[in-house]
Amino acid sequence: MTAETMPAKEPVKHHTRRWTILIPVIMFIYIIAYMDRVNIGFGMTQIREALNMNATQAGLASGIFFIGYLILQVPGGHLAQKWSAKKLVALLMALWGLCAIGEGLVHSYGQLVVFRFLLGLFEGGVQPALMVLINRWFPLSEKTRANSMFIMHNPIATLITGPFAGLLLSMGDWRLLFIIQGLLPFLGLAIWWALSADRMEDATWCAPGERELVAAKKAAEDPAPVASDWHQAVHSPYVWTLALLGFLVWFGFYGLQMWLPTLLKQSFTTDWEVGLVSAIPPVVTGFAIWFNGRGADRDKRYNLRVAIPLMLGGVILACSTLVTADMRWLIVAVYSIATACQLCFFGSYWTMNSLLIRPAAVGAGFGIINGIGNLGGFVGPYVGGWVKDTTGSLPASTAIFGGAVVLAGVIALALTGAVRREMAAREAIV
Repeated sequence: MTAETMPAKEPVKHHTRRWTILIPVIMFIYIIAYMDRVNIGFGMTQIREALNMNATQAGLASGIFFIGYLILQVPGGHLAQKWSAKKLVALLMALWGLCAIGEGLVHSYGQLVVFRFLLGLFEGGVQPALMVLINRWFPLSEKTRANSMFIMHNPIATLITGPFAGLLLSMGDWRLLFIIQGLLPFLGLAIWWALSADRMEDATWCAPGERELVAAKKAAEDPAPVASDWHQAVHSPYVWTLALLGFLVWFGFYGLQMWLPTLLKQSFTTDWEVGLVSAIPPVVTGFAIWFNGRGADRDKRYNLRVAIPLMLGGVILACSTLVTADMRWLIVAVYSIATACQLCFFGSYWTMNSLLIRPAAVGAGFGIINGIGNLGGFVGPYVGGWVKDTTGSLPASTAIFGGAVVLAGVIALALTGAVRREMAAREAIV
């Protein structure tokens, strides 16, 4: 669409409302989800004392979330595509909010495990639904930036969650932490229902000119939407290859938590110093996410923009035990670069997913990919502990984790030909 064909009375800023309204709402929703997911770590000392839990029980109470998280991955993506992402996310927000509040009301270890499992179950369907929504609202030329803005929730939430949890714990105890943060999804629900929409024509805030502009871009860049078919997702080799890539990434980057955060606390001894330097990696990560996503939408080199961060991050992980506590600012630099590598690949990765997965398989396929990827985050701690106990060597563990991330980067490079063929096929249709 040319400038001459755009409605004359619509300001240009009205053609960017997807970026100023929808994307911030999506980020806000997942920041809340992140906080409800990780707040157990901040209150665990008090929880163990109150519920008489040992270390093994504490580990299961934290990790059981990821078992529940897997269950609604495929159904969530499928329902978002076939039914309604808006309604599904709204329902899941209400349910996970109730579970988050319920965590603050438990009186036994068993009750806590049940609520953590249910919290994971209801949060599990949210990300696939949001990815389906982003895929629907943004054409290929904008998709990587949109996906990158979504993952920006992670560094933002990292900066917010610690101080907020500390404030609530200083005002009360772990129960207040769970209950107050459990109320946040209901605030998010009101905002989500008012501002989200399954399609652009359903959003009253979306100007006609923006709808026409995006419709023209999607017609030129993306295949026509079709009904969801989970069978196609299950039988797609690309779904499983991309899921393996995600598994290796989240499995491997667990190693990022094994050594470098400990070094930070050893090198910077005061709470003020630790708090200050701990804010540097999320800030660097935010810039890296934006830079890599924006660049990918310009040069279309999605595979390289996945592979390079993963290979660099994997090498840093594998070599991280060579860094010692007296290398204060090297620790900060290495930790910042590794954290940036952990997340800045995300936008291009999900653009690759949307390119290689057939339209009918998008919903269920996104669920499979996200579910298996997060399974890597669940398996990582157990493998890391087993390797360390068996070999007695922390470098052996970090080498395994780093190698897994490098292998994920190799898989991304191996898919270069498939991505190029798909892009060429779309250009040929146009």
